[in-house]
This record gives sequence, C-alpha cells and structure tokens, in this order.
Amino acid sequence: MTDPHPAQPSEREPTLAQPTEAELQERRDKANRATRGVLAALLCLEAFVVLLVPRAIAQTSQGLSGTKTLLLLALAVVLVVTGFLLRRRWGIGLASALQVLVAATVVLIPALVVVVVIFLALWAYLLRTRNQLVGTPSGWRMLVS
Repeated sequence: MTDPHPAQPSEREPTLAQPTEAELQERRDKANRATRGVLAALLCLEAFVVLLVPRAIAQTSQGLSGTKTLLLLALAVVLVVTGFLLRRRWGIGLASALQVLVAATVVLIPALVVVVVIFLALWAYLLRTRNQLVGTPSGWRMLVS
C-alpha cells in the first residue's frame, strides 16, 4: 500500500543547521580540556613506568646505582607535577621539553630506550591529534597554546 499523504520533502530530510561560532568555540574548548587530560594521564603513566624500571634493572648483574635510582625517582616526581601543570598555557611546552629530558636518560640507563621510544611516539601522536581537534597552530607554536 502506498501512503495517501506522502510526507513533504522537508519532513523526510531534516535540515542540518550549521553550528554557530559560539558552538564551535565550545567544542574546541572541550577538545582542548580533553586532550590536555589525556596528555596529563600519559605523563603519569610514564612516571609509573619510570618507577618500575629500577626494580627490573636491579635484578640484573649490573644493577642500578643509588644516583641513577634517585634520578629516576626525581624524574617520576617531575613528570607527575608537570601533569598537573598542563592546565597552564605553557604546560604542553614544559611537558614536551621534559620528554626530551626523559629521552636523554637513555645515555645513563640504556634499558629505557624502548620505554622512551614508545612514550615519545605517543606524545607526538597526541600533539598531532590535539592540533587537528582544537585547531592549534602548527610547529613549535602548538606548545604554548
């Protein structure tokens, strides 16, 4: 059977209203908060992994000196504190600089190379994703926005 009163074209196809500038800005703000939260979680996870490394290395024949253990503990604390500072405009720049510092620890503790590569790749991916979602400037300027 056919419908005796066919629907009007406007009833069948809903019109999609374009979001206003205020709605777009609200979406960008939410995406900004969400990506900063994910970056903070990544820093805390990285701190946790850095804390687990001494336990794994200590069981090898080389072991881990007291200086290197204190360095890793201090690095873990700085990672967590930086996670809280990501709310600030310059927080992502500070955390990115900290990633370079974490990469430099490979010179002292070669066992960290796998951890460093994984976390650097995740950090770069999240920064690129944030750039696409929030519309931050490209290049180094994304670190202070």
